[in-house]
Amino acid sequence: MRVALVGIPLLAVVIGSVAAAAPKLPAPGSAAQIAKLVAASASITTVTPTVANEIPKAANDNPAVDYPQTRNGCPVLSTCVFGDKKSAKKLVIMGDSHAQMWIPALNRIGVSEKLKVIVLYLARCPAASLDVWLTPYDHDYTACNTERTSWIASINKLRPVTVLLADHTNGVVTAASGGKQPFTSAQWQSGMEATITDLHPSRAKIAVLGDAVTFDRSPNLCLADSPTQTQTCDAANPNPDRPGQQAAEKAAAKAEKALYVDPTKWLCTSTICSPIVGNFIVYYDAFHFSCTYAAYLSGVLQTALKKVL
Repeated sequence: MRVALVGIPLLAVVIGSVAAAAPKLPAPGSAAQIAKLVAASASITTVTPTVANEIPKAANDNPAVDYPQTRNGCPVLSTCVFGDKKSAKKLVIMGDSHAQMWIPALNRIGVSEKLKVIVLYLARCPAASLDVWLTPYDHDYTACNTERTSWIASINKLRPVTVLLADHTNGVVTAASGGKQPFTSAQWQSGMEATITDLHPSRAKIAVLGDAVTFDRSPNLCLADSPTQTQTCDAANPNPDRPGQQAAEKAAAKAEKALYVDPTKWLCTSTICSPIVGNFIVYYDAFHFSCTYAAYLSGVLQTALKKVL
């Protein structure tokens, strides 16, 4: 039985019991299939019976439930291992809960590419080398800096084939401002460049997985309230009320000769992000896409990452 998450706590702790096995996930969508569904998504105005059935379960379609070993973070190389666990070739993904978010896709890619997939993540702790203020707890997030330094040292010693960096970039505030100011684009770019530079001793090929657009409200809650007016649950692309640091991360990747992967075209049209694509509720909250949708994106992500696998 799935269990609900209460808010978005620091270590993504799940309250209650967790299912022993993850639910069946969809087959990977092709680039053409995904493009067709995304193009049609902005025209969806009414919840279908299939989507209506998924709304009560949508909040629990997340890695803390489906991959319980990840729910309190993945602090060391041995905690959260997926893909081909016996392979000598290794891929490491590092960052905050947006690193955790990609597990269903990366697990499939690891099996297909014969890669051991290792996840290093701490909630609200970006891969970019930044001094973050932990807003919900109103203090400097020193544990994030400690963990990031440890992760980089571990990766450099491990020498994986690939390192992926993934962050949620909206609303992250600086410790220097006492939690009053978000990072500027220049600060975020500099922080990401610093992390990539610090990973050079690993000799890994490095890619930055771009941030997803943040919704104003968790789509499942909005859809439950507006099943016949689903367009009121859309988010603008980009969302001016919830801006991210996608441009800064793309610039950092370019400056450091790393690959940048932009997932936006798999989620949104050029102007609108619909909470529903096909019969998928894309996100499990306002800024993480679901395990189901991440698995659906595994094929296009694998293609996008070919240069670094």
